[in-house]
Amino acid sequence: MDIRAFGSYYGQTAQLPYASGFEHAPSAGLKRFPACRAIFIENRSNNANGYVTVEMADAPGQHVTVFNLEGNQLLPISCTAVLSGTASGVFVLY
Repeated sequence: MDIRAFGSYYGQTAQLPYASGFEHAPSAGLKRFPACRAIFIENRSNNANGYVTVEMADAPGQHVTVFNLEGNQLLPISCTAVLSGTASGVFVLY
């Protein structure tokens, strides 16, 4: 079964393009939002590994921390909040 999105048809195993999103600095504190499809981690200015703590979409109230993030990484996870972290910024993608 093909999926129609963004004026095109994608095979069921094809990766759909991201259509929108927003940027949030984890150091600014808690940010809640509707479940996303992925998050993109920005590179830190000193190239040091960082971390980000999120709330997964299927586990409300439970927090997961991802360590050793090098930056410029796409994490294909569905989350509903960014709680904290040392990453310069997180792009929440839909």
